[in-house]
Amino acid sequence: MKHKPRKKELSLLFGQGIVNMGHRGARGLFPENTLVSFGRSYPYTKYFELDTMLCGSGELVVIHDETIDRTTNGKGKVSDLNLSEIRKYDAGSFFSKEFSEEHIPTLQELIEKMPKDTVFDIEVKSEGIEMARIRLAEVLTTLIRNLNIRNRIFVSSFDARLLEKVKLKDPSLLRGQLLDKEWDQSLWDHSEPDLILPHHSSVNKEWVNRLNSENLMVIPYTVNEENDWIRLIDAGVSGIITDRPDLLKLFLESKKD
Repeated sequence: MKHKPRKKELSLLFGQGIVNMGHRGARGLFPENTLVSFGRSYPYTKYFELDTMLCGSGELVVIHDETIDRTTNGKGKVSDLNLSEIRKYDAGSFFSKEFSEEHIPTLQELIEKMPKDTVFDIEVKSEGIEMARIRLAEVLTTLIRNLNIRNRIFVSSFDARLLEKVKLKDPSLLRGQLLDKEWDQSLWDHSEPDLILPHHSSVNKEWVNRLNSENLMVIPYTVNEENDWIRLIDAGVSGIITDRPDLLKLFLESKKD
């Protein structure tokens, strides 16, 4: 194993205890990946997962899907729309009419709006071709450097080759490998991750122990039920990604008593 997962750096990032990480802000409470979803969830946690990709004019925008169809009143692929077009659309009413003023934010806008101690899991998405990966890695690492947030973020992706491009641009950035199935050694060879982000259904104590023995932290997604929180904490995970950081906060506080 050439790469040694940087557990010490992650421990500094996360502090003590189970990390309560809001999913797309707090997707269960507010319209996902909007400024309100992150800003109004900050009382519950300072740790947030978000999704980002390049729009047609080259900015990183915060959105999960390849198109704007599901979460706005517009249509089209994110990569085909420039920022001025994307900003026209309502990104809140799909959740509730009270959020009709929300729009799709840029990554820079979101980071600058949030308190300085906020920690972000920046999940990067591209179209899966090499030039798109290279361009995204270049824009992302430049933004992280310009905003001076290296010590407040880690970069994650299902696409190990995209993480590899991020690593080549800036090896100092912490990297998280997302999994939708069991671990594949070829993923490691590309992304050389510092932590693993698996679907919670695949997590068991034996597997977590093995990864922990290799200094890999495990933070599963997306976990909203108390019985699953109990099971995962018992398995030894370092954190939990949830749509309801408000409820997870109450649950974790109740376990301290």
